[in-house]
Amino acid sequence: MALTRLGPNQAVNLSTNTTGDLNLASQVTGTLPTANGGTGATSFSPGKILQTQSASFTDTISTSSTGFVTTVITDQITPSATGSKIAIWINGGRGSYAGGAAEGQIKLYRQIGGGGFSDLTTVMLEALNEAGNYGKPTTAFNYIDSPSTTSAVDYTLYIKTNANTWYLNSGNSRLGILLMEIGA
Repeated sequence: MALTRLGPNQAVNLSTNTTGDLNLASQVTGTLPTANGGTGATSFSPGKILQTQSASFTDTISTSSTGFVTTVITDQITPSATGSKIAIWINGGRGSYAGGAAEGQIKLYRQIGGGGFSDLTTVMLEALNEAGNYGKPTTAFNYIDSPSTTSAVDYTLYIKTNANTWYLNSGNSRLGILLMEIGA
């Protein structure tokens, strides 16, 4: 039984032909009009994960600076197409501070083809004020970037504190970065 595309406001009467199998892959064709909730497209090519790149760091990372300074948390990926998006995940670590309360900020920076780093977004604000001068929060965030290039793209974290020494990663913790290219 072949199934043909129906126009708007038409129906299929299954009571007149209920025998046989309907093969959705070969016997159903056409598009669902946008007025009926479809996209109007006749085929779909969903985004695919084209490559991943990851790095892990156990370094103690801290700052006493009230201006943003670079960290060793960095990784590089070279997109295979200008239309690709890069998903960035940062997680892990163990924050703490010394000598009184501290408020730390993290920013994600990007560099394309060695052209210098530029600020993408402020990704986290961490305030610590516990007895004993130690907090134990971990870092966790993600970001989707559209670098529009096939040149190497570096992502790195910059940090700062409002007062006192703030530790992004301390006490033999592990902080990781994962970069994932998603095809257009």
